[in-house]
Amino acid sequence: MDEAPGHRRRHPRVAGIDRGLVRPHTPGVSADPVVPGSVGPLPPDPPRPRLARLADQRQRLQDVATALAQSLDPQAVARQVLDAACGLLGAPMGWVAVVSDDGAYAEVLDVRGYPPEALGPWTRVPLDLPTPMTVAIREDRTVVHRSQLDRHAAYPALGERGDAASGTEASAVIPLSFEGRTTGALAVAFRVARDLDEDEVWFLESLAAQGSQSLERARLFAALQEREERLRFALSASGTGTWEWNVEGNSLDWSPEISAIHGTEVGWAPPSFEVYVSLIHPDDRPRVSRSIEVAVRDGEAYKEEFRILRPDGSVGWIHGAGRVKLDEAGRAVRMVGTASDITARKLAEEARDRYLEAERETARLRDAFIGVVSHELRTPITTIYGGTRVLARRWREMAAEARDEILTDVVEESDRLYRLVEDLLVLTRVERGTLEMGDEPVHLGRVLERVTASERTRWPEVTFETHVAPGLPSIAGEDTYIEQILRNLLGNAAKYGGPGSNVRILAREDPAARRVLLEVLDEGPGVDESEVEAIFDLFYRSPEVASTVAGAGIGLFVCRQLVRAMGGSISAERRPEGGARFAVTLPRYAEVDAG
Repeated sequence: MDEAPGHRRRHPRVAGIDRGLVRPHTPGVSADPVVPGSVGPLPPDPPRPRLARLADQRQRLQDVATALAQSLDPQAVARQVLDAACGLLGAPMGWVAVVSDDGAYAEVLDVRGYPPEALGPWTRVPLDLPTPMTVAIREDRTVVHRSQLDRHAAYPALGERGDAASGTEASAVIPLSFEGRTTGALAVAFRVARDLDEDEVWFLESLAAQGSQSLERARLFAALQEREERLRFALSASGTGTWEWNVEGNSLDWSPEISAIHGTEVGWAPPSFEVYVSLIHPDDRPRVSRSIEVAVRDGEAYKEEFRILRPDGSVGWIHGAGRVKLDEAGRAVRMVGTASDITARKLAEEARDRYLEAERETARLRDAFIGVVSHELRTPITTIYGGTRVLARRWREMAAEARDEILTDVVEESDRLYRLVEDLLVLTRVERGTLEMGDEPVHLGRVLERVTASERTRWPEVTFETHVAPGLPSIAGEDTYIEQILRNLLGNAAKYGGPGSNVRILAREDPAARRVLLEVLDEGPGVDESEVEAIFDLFYRSPEVASTVAGAGIGLFVCRQLVRAMGGSISAERRPEGGARFAVTLPRYAEVDAG
């Protein structure tokens, strides 16, 4: 994802890149030594302001992310990634390679600027061969070289023939990694010697991260399709049972295969149609019964997919098909058909749907997160950066009042930035499933006293009242996370209540439930009944206040995740007298409080 200029986090691989003979400040990487065409060197791009370049990079990454979200073809993914890399950096040559299924080779998936006759053996390279491509994949690190001289010094066994024929000078190879596993590499090459600065390497690594995720998604989708095809073949060749229903006598008979599908004893069959219907899942019974009745009434074919309840309590899926047999008067006398167990296919489809839905949700959250980072983080950083610069240049000539005003802004924005970063850290841990919660005794009253004192300083025009019941027991959780929950709730109450408002905080025990109840009451606009659940969703902002009160839509989501991780619950409602009430319940600590 994008990060604010001047505050970008270096990619973890940058620290371990192969610097070769490049200047110390330049991340070193080497391109694949394939033989490119004979086109002459391109003129260097004119220098551009860094912020403009960063904006181009961010826009290109967003465009690529949008395009990749629609693609499930590995070849198309590689083409889109390579187009973006070569297009933005003005590289005339490049390639994308993936690791073969047996893990022994790197196979070129897409290529730019290299004529087919010059590719030769470089379309399939053994991973034990010492080349920039294989080193980047084996060691999962970026490899950059500014010229042929640097590359040949690092890899003397390659020789100079390929570079001489192609005119390749500078090159960069970026590994494609997914969940700790290197799956391939992305490379760009230039016909003139040049350094790749930190922004360009960051762009290539970000692009490689997007490409690796999309290639993995395409691989999984292809694997699911292949699995589904194999499953269909297996079902068609496996035991498909037959059944017959005597409509007039209301008796059924079926084959042993159907007994196996239903998990019943071989030889047993439902004694009547009504008993058979009772074996169908309650949610599907009306639909299946109606379909059979229509088939019997109109003499039409019957075909349905539905769930069944087995004697052991498990649920299976059946594909049923049948046809009505009529007598000379046109009356239905019997119905015959087949039944196949499609449980495995349905489970595969459900897994595929969950995966694709998770991918769509991830893309949505990524886009929203980029928006938050680019706006919410930039605002305090800009204020802090600008204020400190002014103070550094004009401290002695400034009046004390002006200095105090700037310092106040810096302190307030620093506090805002700290809180936002803390929430983003929790958000990241939740997304990755790494949020760990302690189970230590926490005295809520002491934490509340500390947080309230901090919020009074932050909101001097808001009154905070705390009411902690005597003998309040300790709660089970983690001190820092409980403080974070309180900061978010009290900060929201003060922000939406505004200057002159009153915020009440009540803490008491619920002995019957062995829980501690915390309530935060504000005098703001309140919570609409239709939003009591939505306000805890990530990035949700109420339309009524979004245009008048600043916010990122993260704080309440973080509160809910932290409260749930501690085994508690959180809710919101509109107060009859006006304002909102937020209620948090947390479990008591298991041990008896000492004193």
